[in-house]
Amino acid sequence: MENIGVRLRLDGALVCLLTLLLPASPMAAGLKDATADTLDRCLDDPANGSTAGQTDCEATASSDYDRRMNAAYATLLRKLPRQAAQNLRLSQRAWLAFRDSEAKTRGALYETRQGTMYVPMQAADATNIIRDRALQLEGYVRVMAIDDAE
Repeated sequence: MENIGVRLRLDGALVCLLTLLLPASPMAAGLKDATADTLDRCLDDPANGSTAGQTDCEATASSDYDRRMNAAYATLLRKLPRQAAQNLRLSQRAWLAFRDSEAKTRGALYETRQGTMYVPMQAADATNIIRDRALQLEGYVRVMAIDDAE
């Protein structure tokens, strides 16, 4: 029985240690996401309470995340060594194929639903795909800047 208790404490300690070592999300690291803040304000505005208003808020956020993603991608291409930049190009092409395939899947799924509430839900799902990639690439830019700051 004592071995089980020791093992549980060690497993718990390992989980705590791994949690400390894993990279934090941008939000957990104290970084603000201005696009998300703007989107939240837009969605909370009573003037945007309609399906069209909610969808417009998502479209604006999606465009901003796309702009941010492209800016981070361009920065990385300039900063990375040649082979790493080539790997990034291949990764981005694969991500674009995923994004497009996911859009088709999402469209097919939402076509099976009836009701106006699904329109902004579908728009939010599209925004989230682009948001995630933008934040990922921006995180890579921050990694590249670590040595630059020294």
